[in-house]
Amino acid sequence: MPVVLHRPLPEGFVPKTCTVVRKADGWYVCITLEDKSVPLPEPVPIKKAVGIDVGLDRFLTTSDGEVVPIPRYYRRAQKHLARQQRQLSRKVKGSANWKRQATKVACLQLHVARQRKAFHYQVAHWLVGQYDLLVVEDLNVRGLARTRLAKSILDAAWGRFLDILTAVAVKRGKQVLRVDPRGTSQNCCVCEERAPKTLSERVHNCLRCGSWDRDLNAAIQILKRGLRSPRIRGDVGGRWDCRSLAVEDPGLPVR
Repeated sequence: MPVVLHRPLPEGFVPKTCTVVRKADGWYVCITLEDKSVPLPEPVPIKKAVGIDVGLDRFLTTSDGEVVPIPRYYRRAQKHLARQQRQLSRKVKGSANWKRQATKVACLQLHVARQRKAFHYQVAHWLVGQYDLLVVEDLNVRGLARTRLAKSILDAAWGRFLDILTAVAVKRGKQVLRVDPRGTSQNCCVCEERAPKTLSERVHNCLRCGSWDRDLNAAIQILKRGLRSPRIRGDVGGRWDCRSLAVEDPGLPVR
């Protein structure tokens, strides 16, 4: 079977599996190779850690105050996609015109998925390149997708992003730790007092500690939970001690 190789197979590698996948724009072959001379990635000492809070207003906010805007690829393509789907519904099912239009709709869906995947890999490589330990929320995305925010949640694809982040981190010897997400947005990251707020409230107000960004508060809370976890491999640097993080952190933008 003739194929187009996007890169040659390296010499000395033994093919182990071959997966053939059909997509809207053609057939794809994924070949898994094995070579025992390739060393396994060594664990990297934890010198810099970060907590990551994902959301719908912003794609993610880190405990260092870095913000990644959410692209909303499906939302941006929704009108064009709906127009093409209406044209598909007007054609005779099974006809040549129907098949041609169905392929066009499928290619649009595939383009949106590839945009999202490329964005996830770009953000994952940026985070793994900066930090040695990445603490994220262990979200039940399937349960969240049953709410009225289902379309936005599936467009953000948090579950797929966290899987990609873990895969990229493992290849580079970094660690991704998932922690319990309950209360990260409601509890103060400094004094641990509960400050209830609705989803529309974007500022965390604590009577004892002041006010700052809600997502930043959640990201620092996630990092503190991760640093307390016994599942961390290796030692953590002194300035990332969870007992002093909230007090010594200079990045809290108090309003």
